[in-house]
Amino acid sequence: MKMSAFRTLSLILILIFISSVSLAQRRKGRPIEEERDNPEGQATLRIEVAQVQVDITVRDKKSNLIQGLEEGHFKVYEDKVEQTITNFSPVEGPLTAVLVVEYRRAPYWQWEVVWEALQASYIFAEGMRRGDWMAVVAYDLRPEILVDFTQNPAEVYNGLKRLNQPAYREATLYDTVIDTLDRLEEVEGKVTMVVVSTGMDTLSKANLGELLKRLKRTNVVIYPVHLGGNLLTRSEQYMNGPLRMDFIQAKAVLREMAKSTGGESYFPRFLQSFPGVFQNIGALARSQYTLSYVSTNKSTKNKFRKLRVQVTVDINGDGKKDKLKVRHKAGYFPNTLPGS
Repeated sequence: MKMSAFRTLSLILILIFISSVSLAQRRKGRPIEEERDNPEGQATLRIEVAQVQVDITVRDKKSNLIQGLEEGHFKVYEDKVEQTITNFSPVEGPLTAVLVVEYRRAPYWQWEVVWEALQASYIFAEGMRRGDWMAVVAYDLRPEILVDFTQNPAEVYNGLKRLNQPAYREATLYDTVIDTLDRLEEVEGKVTMVVVSTGMDTLSKANLGELLKRLKRTNVVIYPVHLGGNLLTRSEQYMNGPLRMDFIQAKAVLREMAKSTGGESYFPRFLQSFPGVFQNIGALARSQYTLSYVSTNKSTKNKFRKLRVQVTVDINGDGKKDKLKVRHKAGYFPNTLPGS
């Protein structure tokens, strides 16, 4: 009888402990909560306020990164309505990045693109610094995680060794980007995605419209790097109309990936240009400003809201406001915010 009562008491204590842990986990990562004081004897009312977070890079007209800016230099507009910045911080720190690389079997005349993809992957891995987190995804017919997030460069190189003989000719760029973005929803903090690709898609289940819509629902910043630039330049004059249009659309897709998420697209013509491209991406991803605000638009409609960030500062001290290049995501859907 005593043993039965003891077991019952133990079970109750375990359930209480599990409930408290679950509650703590649910509270972690919540948006800002406003607390209202009520008259004595009444419960306190808490109202969750969803914040919009915007990551920003600022450069001058020569593409030099501008650091040392303060909150007063920034204004943020949502659908042309100025918002009040509630949090602001310049961030310089380790990189959390996933490399997504197209690696598929190609006709004999495109084998230099396969070689370019392989070399680009190793060049990107060489830029890994102490404290960085990196993952690698390769795709052809389907995406495959070669390396999950790690801070160990040896694990990254071991994963890249799996890039040997490509198996399939098909490319599923749209599906791969969507799948990777879905997986990255569980990763905390700023995340950078570097997409090394021709931009071509031959067999994705998702269409271009679905990809573009998914890009508008992420905080991940995407930096596309085009493959096959040299080959395309040499061969373009021999292409028929439809094939040429396919390549034009492929480039446009890569540009839109960057524009929608606040990244930048690159179209190197030579393999020797890749180290400089990845060095630039690393500098941009490691040196950003982050601001957040609570939207004044209280509509419950899940309509896309456009963002614009204005930076006003006289950097060179000549008494004139400098023209700066400001990059950030294009906007957001309200139901993607934490707590929505």
